[in-house]
Amino acid sequence: MGLDVNKVRTDFPALHQLKDGKPIIYADSACMALKPQQVIDALVAYYTEYTACAGRSPHAFSLKTTRLYDDARKDLARFINAKNPAEIVWVRNTTEALNLGSHCLSLEENGKGTIITTSESHNSNLVKWVRLHNLGKIELKIMEMPLTGMFNLEEFTEIVEKCEEGNFLASLNHTSNVTAAHIPETEIAQIVHERDGILQLDAAQSFPHRPIDVQKMEVDLFAASMHKACGPTGMGFLYGRYDLLEKTEPLILGGETVSDVHYPHDIKLLSPPTKFEAGLQNYAGAIASGATVEYLASVGMDKIQSHEKLLSRTMINNLRETLGNKIHILGPENPEQRAALAAIDLKGQINPHEVAILMDEMKNIFLRSGFHCTHAFHHEKHLDVGTLRPSWYLYNTVEEVNIFVETLQEIFDIMA
Repeated sequence: MGLDVNKVRTDFPALHQLKDGKPIIYADSACMALKPQQVIDALVAYYTEYTACAGRSPHAFSLKTTRLYDDARKDLARFINAKNPAEIVWVRNTTEALNLGSHCLSLEENGKGTIITTSESHNSNLVKWVRLHNLGKIELKIMEMPLTGMFNLEEFTEIVEKCEEGNFLASLNHTSNVTAAHIPETEIAQIVHERDGILQLDAAQSFPHRPIDVQKMEVDLFAASMHKACGPTGMGFLYGRYDLLEKTEPLILGGETVSDVHYPHDIKLLSPPTKFEAGLQNYAGAIASGATVEYLASVGMDKIQSHEKLLSRTMINNLRETLGNKIHILGPENPEQRAALAAIDLKGQINPHEVAILMDEMKNIFLRSGFHCTHAFHHEKHLDVGTLRPSWYLYNTVEEVNIFVETLQEIFDIMA
């Protein structure tokens, strides 16, 4: 039995409201997903029933916070099939997770290492590497990606073979937020590990949308945000193989990261993941993250993935039928190879920002326009005014996708 989207929609309070007397069509989940009542309830419960620090005080509120905080880490580890909950590090977002993951390269220990990424990478997986390269701290290899988003394993192998064995990190988009393409992570992992490298995946656009098994993928580091997965804002995680985390230096040091300190020289760091989680944590966010993966598991990731494939097929096929050569859809030609999003080049006929505003004003369709934090890729491909990007999730319907396509066609008829 497939996803019961009408039942799912009842869980999301934001979808129950009207704007100008009409329902909204939320098509911006690649940026921020809506929140189900179950996640909202978990947040509210922490702030109203047992607000306290975890792991610090002996009273009942603190003990409950500690238990639920630990349970959330276990829930997430189970959700992505990590071997050990200690392989889950709570962070603020994918960006922080990727920055932390890069420390596994141990630059000071091994000398100047190499980071490999791709030209369509999100700024969170590009900007710091460019900065480190410009400062002379790393070698940066950027693999150019076509507008189809299809990953060239042969080209990637050639890049890897030129890296110093055991001293490189491949930090790659698992699913692109502009081309909607997926990479062949298992084959990539084999290529990287044959030369003793480290594979890190930016999973911001994959973790919320399909079943994840980090052991089966043989990925070393896996970074994602909760806010794109129906979870709270300001929460993300880094999965890392425990042996890598053990030898990785924290980004921040302070309270909760040490077992003991003797002034001025003796500092004893705690084991992972605690040594990475300095200071007071977002306990409400972590606990609500546990509620998030419980919710997604209850719906079923296989069902979510299948439903999104239906939405993707509907969108791509209808856009091609109605607008044809008037637009260019970035990413794979085959809808089956895509995530349920599309960066649409309007070919200079209409400004994508104006279209996004009109979508809101005409039909309450909420979507994104611009560069989607992939400025370099857009400029490289001469898309200097950006693209229009609808993105769909488990609570969207085929009817909503059809309304989007019809509205875009109507805007073209008026303005182009």
